[in-house]
Amino acid sequence: MSPAMRACALLLLSCAAAGAAAQQPIDPPVLKPFADNHDWLLVDDVVYRPGNADTAITVPRGFVTDFASIPPALQSLIQQNGPNLLPAVVHDYLYWTGICNRRQSDQLFKLAMIENRVTAVQQTAIYNAVRAAGSFAWDGNRQEQRRGLVRIIPEDRINVPHLTDWRDYQTQLKAEGVTDRPHLPISTRFCKRGDMTVTAALRNP
Repeated sequence: MSPAMRACALLLLSCAAAGAAAQQPIDPPVLKPFADNHDWLLVDDVVYRPGNADTAITVPRGFVTDFASIPPALQSLIQQNGPNLLPAVVHDYLYWTGICNRRQSDQLFKLAMIENRVTAVQQTAIYNAVRAAGSFAWDGNRQEQRRGLVRIIPEDRINVPHLTDWRDYQTQLKAEGVTDRPHLPISTRFCKRGDMTVTAALRNP
């Protein structure tokens, strides 16, 4: 093979590798508001796979998010159908399940913001805020779980009556002995993406 052909072949291989590692935005979720317009019900599953990883997380239909893992001062950035919305749903779910540790969850949130093309300024502001103040939401979730409160509504209770506030419905579900719908397993390999640098997490299989 001539030097020119070898150079062309290497260029093509480099392009192919870059394409394989291309960042993939999270598929948009469908969210239904409760009467308080503060809490939202996830109508369909949301799947997030960092970069070209062979592991993914599924946020299940029936999960209720209030974006509380985002400090209140920055929640105004989480707009319906905005680029911050989808990573925030994933982050809320990671905080609720607690399977990945808090630092891993925050780093995975950062990866999701990058992949969903959140501006660098907003990425920095939100990430720094969750690192500084996210412990309140993290600890609050553990307290709710110890109290037996639900955040993943079982399929047979997912048709929420109209004009219902989430906290009222959550209290009702607890009184009726309803427990969280079991969530799909989250691989430790997925969580370990949160221990990598951004570049490694998005490019390594």
